[in-house]
Amino acid sequence: MIDGLDDAIRGMSAGETKSFATTLLGAHEGQTSEVEVTVHSVKERILPELNDEFAALASEFDTLVELRADVVERMKRLKAMEQGAQARDRLLEQLLESLDIPLPEGLVEEEIHAHLEGEGRLEDAEHRAEVNTEVRQSLKSSFLLDAIASAEKVEVTDAELSEYLMRSAMRYGMSPDEFTQQLVQSGNLTAVFSEVARAKAMATILERVQVKDASGKAVDLAALRPKPALED
Repeated sequence: MIDGLDDAIRGMSAGETKSFATTLLGAHEGQTSEVEVTVHSVKERILPELNDEFAALASEFDTLVELRADVVERMKRLKAMEQGAQARDRLLEQLLESLDIPLPEGLVEEEIHAHLEGEGRLEDAEHRAEVNTEVRQSLKSSFLLDAIASAEKVEVTDAELSEYLMRSAMRYGMSPDEFTQQLVQSGNLTAVFSEVARAKAMATILERVQVKDASGKAVDLAALRPKPALED
């Protein structure tokens, strides 16, 4: 909020007042001012004791040992999924670097203009150069993955589309129905089909490469797939 505030209040007690100097922002940016801060209350978070009672209350497990084992397993899986995502990104980078994908300049300019217009920065030459690079990379990725999806005859199932819509709705704090209605009204539902199809296309070719971590150990991407119980 104010530069220096965190350092000023650290160690203060309820009812205590302190003054400190700071450099202002906003309309008075750059000016130095004296600020007085008063702490009205101090609260402490009391965490429950880690025992079997806590495990039964906070999870589906009866004992703390079972809960700890589950947390460890989840963390391992999360780390493995991060490896899979990193492998996907690096494979896409490698493909884009090794292929010459021509782009229609009219479409590139249209995308750049729409992006800058939305930000109100049409006259910002430096930002235009950054957006130009981003747009070209995005379009190349889209064209590449669309071509792969076509060659591999990738189809999006109702279950896959529903899963995507549910996850996206959760990210935006909306119900799946409300999120889907907004997509339909804005005409973006077709774009969702394309996005899911491109993700499937990427997964298809990722299965055909050998992935290793930094230490040279092979990463089993098949192990990252949801278990049957989770799919149900």
